[in-house]
Amino acid sequence: MADAIDQANELAAAEAEHGVAVARAAEHPVGIAGECDGCGDHFARLVLDHLGYRCGYCRDGRRKPR
Repeated sequence: MADAIDQANELAAAEAEHGVAVARAAEHPVGIAGECDGCGDHFARLVLDHLGYRCGYCRDGRRKPR
């Protein structure tokens, strides 16, 4: 018989599987190559948002590694 820890692990695994399935099924915006309207650097994938075509770093508010 499964104890509480085994049941918790099974629930966590099922929730993680569900999260991955939902993320894979979600539509991701199509990107284009070019210069980012935020930082001006060239990227292979820019996505159009309310501020123009921006890289993932500018969209997420992260600093680019140097």
